Amino acid sequence: MKLIIGEQHIEYKEKPAADEVIERINESLTEGYYFSHFIADGEEVYDEHEEYLESHLDEIKELQVVIKTEKEFMNDVLLSAEEYLQRAIPDVRSLTDAFNRVPTSETWGKFEMLLGGMEWLNDMLKVVCTSNERPSNWETFHQLKSNMQSELAKLGKAVEKKNSNQISTIIKNGLLPIFERLEKEFGETIDSEFVRRNLN
Repeated sequence: MKLIIGEQHIEYKEKPAADEVIERINESLTEGYYFSHFIADGEEVYDEHEEYLESHLDEIKELQVVIKTEKEFMNDVLLSAEEYLQRAIPDVRSLTDAFNRVPTSETWGKFEMLLGGMEWLNDMLKVVCTSNERPSNWETFHQLKSNMQSELAKLGKAVEKKNSNQISTIIKNGLLPIFERLEKEFGETIDSEFVRRNLN
């Protein structure tokens, strides 16, 4: 297998273990650089890297590691968060209606997806607030992250009580405005301090 990290080309005569490859990637990251993703025989892999390697390492012939500067990484984080919110907001709106009626198993499934999305968004906001390349309005993101966590705590209590009207109200009046504000802030930040990908 060939491992390519920037200018380094490492040839493995025998298949390495997944954790050995991960360790090699981590060792090659210098200050101010982030691991973005890797390309395994032409296939881009953006998450669950270790699990992917553990199950596919035997077949991989060439593994190319994509490393980005902190600024490029932050740009990607902001774009991903904005794209997530653009997809999520219409679903969140329909979820408020679904909880006003009798919630079905499909409603609860979508609710679980919302919770997973919020966890991911929270992780992204942590990155935005702690990075050396954080945007100038990072305090706004920090405040919105705190607001989202407090709404999440209220939501947890409403779920415990199985109060679907209260769940609907918290989503509509608490979470939805935060999502909409975050989407606006991400968009303005990208346009003023970062770059949008070329869509051509």
